[in-house]
Amino acid sequence: MSAPSHPQPWARALRQARIEHGWDPHRLASELQRADHKPSATTESLARRIRDWERGKHHIQERYRLLLAQVLDLDAADLAPEPDEPTPQNHRARQTSAHIIALNEIHGSTDLLPLAVRSAHTALADAHTQATSDMASAAAEALQVAGWIAFDADEHLLARRLTSASVLTARVGSDRAAELFALSQLAMHDAHEHRPENARTVSEYALSWNLTPHMEALFLLRLARAHGQSNSPDRAVRTLNRSRSLLQEGPTTGDPPWADWLTDAELHWHEAMIHADNERWFTATDLFEAAYRSRPPSPYRRSALSYAAHHAHALAQVGSWASVHEVLSTAVLPELGGIRSGRTRALLARAQTLAWQDNAPTAIQDALQMATAGL
Repeated sequence: MSAPSHPQPWARALRQARIEHGWDPHRLASELQRADHKPSATTESLARRIRDWERGKHHIQERYRLLLAQVLDLDAADLAPEPDEPTPQNHRARQTSAHIIALNEIHGSTDLLPLAVRSAHTALADAHTQATSDMASAAAEALQVAGWIAFDADEHLLARRLTSASVLTARVGSDRAAELFALSQLAMHDAHEHRPENARTVSEYALSWNLTPHMEALFLLRLARAHGQSNSPDRAVRTLNRSRSLLQEGPTTGDPPWADWLTDAELHWHEAMIHADNERWFTATDLFEAAYRSRPPSPYRRSALSYAAHHAHALAQVGSWASVHEVLSTAVLPELGGIRSGRTRALLARAQTLAWQDNAPTAIQDALQMATAGL
């Protein structure tokens, strides 16, 4: 296939962005490989592919559009081919959000944060311009996704601002499901920052709605964490068990599509966190291990790494250094270079401090240093 005499806008946008960075195709290929962590193409073959893209010979695959957007500070939609009929802005925003979520589960959040924030701001600007409920709903989703990415990147002030904006934007679009998701994320964030009063207020507000059993289970889970941080661990476990019972009823047609992350592994993890919040570390270690072992089969690795890191941190709390080393060797260190999560890095850094304070074996301290440096 010969190159078109006048490359399409997406091809011109790619070339212009590369030139503005002062890079040749080979340098851009190197930057893409660094962003990809585990690239499948050589630098030379990727440089040839970049030249073909800039001539408009081939469309850019979705995976590379997101990586190019991240490296070149572009909107991924600017690198997409123009369809026969223009894609509505709300559809483009939702497609971008879906791609960011998928990349987050594969690579973690740290490197995705600038792209997620740019996409959220673009969607919000479009919502202000178009003033339609569909665009407001898509913008609310983009803000919620960016809030989650910021949370996992350990950028908590930014995460709270984005998620709060998602709640308000969902209300403008009359999107109840999006508002519930953002409220759930706010309650999660409150629990992470040990603000049980805030988490309880948000959870009880949501529970006052007419929720499906699945959604009620979600906010009972958030409420359980709030109870656990309010010197009521037994009440917290009872609340969590109410959530578990509701989930056994299975999904309903009224559940939003994002509700399927509530798995047995997540229930084990939340119960472990209730005990961890109350320094019941021996019980927490068993539950964190159960969360890791019961995770559903998936090509996504960020969640598995998070479960393993929490298990390692809990084991460090009880001084079980041989077990810490085993978890690091089998479930954490093999992922280095592929996933970058600020939240997971911060958790392992706390385990590293415990190892230093307890004068743990040098091999353990070295492994924890390697893990934190690689995340």
